[in-house]
Amino acid sequence: MTHDPFDAARRFTGSLVAQVTPFQHDGSIDYGALFELMARQEHHGTAGLFFLGVAGEGATLDDRDFAAFTEAVLGVDRKIPYFIGCTGTYTGHALERVRIAADHGADGAILTVPANMGPDQKQAARYFLDIADASPIPIGTFNNPARLMTDLDTATLLTILEHPKIVLHKEGSPRTGQIGALLAAHPKVCFLADDSPDQDILTPALSRGAQGIANATGNLLPRELAALSRPWEDFRGMAAFRELHSRLIPLMDFLYGVRSPIGLKSLMNAAGLPAGQLRKPLTLLPEEQTRKGLALLQEYLRICEELAAERNTPAARATPVTSFEKLPRG
Repeated sequence: MTHDPFDAARRFTGSLVAQVTPFQHDGSIDYGALFELMARQEHHGTAGLFFLGVAGEGATLDDRDFAAFTEAVLGVDRKIPYFIGCTGTYTGHALERVRIAADHGADGAILTVPANMGPDQKQAARYFLDIADASPIPIGTFNNPARLMTDLDTATLLTILEHPKIVLHKEGSPRTGQIGALLAAHPKVCFLADDSPDQDILTPALSRGAQGIANATGNLLPRELAALSRPWEDFRGMAAFRELHSRLIPLMDFLYGVRSPIGLKSLMNAAGLPAGQLRKPLTLLPEEQTRKGLALLQEYLRICEELAAERNTPAARATPVTSFEKLPRG
């Protein structure tokens, strides 16, 4: 049977982690650290990686950076799909990046509307459809009104999602009614929830049938997000989600409390993970603020240990908890 990459992307399920990009002090990419983080994701059950989104600081890469990054990342052996963020400054630029990603073997490209343009609904639809028409690989779309000037409405999205090459969608609109309307229309795409706690749209999306979560939190806690991203098959799945999500909310609030990925990279570094620097003008959090996040992480791990000991059952001991070998203790 011939492998169909479009069908494979359409059937994606689970945690799609928006991988951070570790930069060195001079602004260059630390590929050694990046490959270490990628291996950690595969080891801890992440279903797929999404590179060069907001958390990956994709907007800071020029064309030469983008080509070198894509070649390096897609040149490694992988067991899970790798999607590349290919949003450009305009339609032709984005399509050029999609073709570069395709040339190096990407499993798909993920796009938002270009930053700072604010296209209207008709213009935004034409942007996605024009790129999809010419794309040799699957296309994923991301409605991200919190970071962009355009909020795609239900009718526009349903038009976009009819395209046979557009097979994945991440919905970031805080209008939960739109999530319900989109999923009720049963578009033939993989529909993913967003883990940002500000919009509080994670639970409504999963309750209506989302196939997983496209998330940044999984950079820090991949096992937990792999568990949290399981589609709800029954009430037991909902109950497991509710318990785990309740424990994670304080950490998620911290990670998203400042411009992404500032809090995320700051806490990852403090926890012993090689998240590296941010590209200027963004900078890491002050040490005092980072310590607050570290205390939240340590408290979360302490609670998990207490629950496992208290319940002392196979199910409790099997609860996914990410290990932090280099996490400072005490």
